[in-house]
Amino acid sequence: MRIIYPPTLVTYLKNKHLLLDTTVFRDAAVNPTVFKNFFNELKEANITLTTNDFVKYELLKGFSELSKYKAKEEVVSNIIDVMLPVVPQTFQLVYELIKTYGIDGTALSLTDLILGATLMQFKENIYLMTRDTTDFIQKIFDLTFIINAPHPKGIFTYGIYQYK
Repeated sequence: MRIIYPPTLVTYLKNKHLLLDTTVFRDAAVNPTVFKNFFNELKEANITLTTNDFVKYELLKGFSELSKYKAKEEVVSNIIDVMLPVVPQTFQLVYELIKTYGIDGTALSLTDLILGATLMQFKENIYLMTRDTTDFIQKIFDLTFIINAPHPKGIFTYGIYQYK
């Protein structure tokens, strides 16, 4: 089994950054071989895989034993090329994003707001991969690609988003 994506995805993202949401890391831990092959294809096209500390915090919290914490840390370090810093400008853009979302942003997590603000900050050089497709509404973010991945529970669908 493999991840199914449009044939233009890799060419389109070439020399760009792909920001990964928490769900991607969780799913990669469950289905490591399939995701490793996909991530290697992206890296071969000079697509930089990245995330930020807020995603890592969200992933690491709630473990039953220290070995599981370390295993989650290893998942992140094996996948990403660069950990993007969250800088003061990012936090300022969170306020702008909150205003733009309005009532539609009521249930957003801080992590999702920071991911959205990161897309705003780096514009055409960065895209987001997430399974939480309802958190990144299309009046603010372009859904540029849809990816399907096999999962023991069925098929998971991910959106690749960019700030408009």
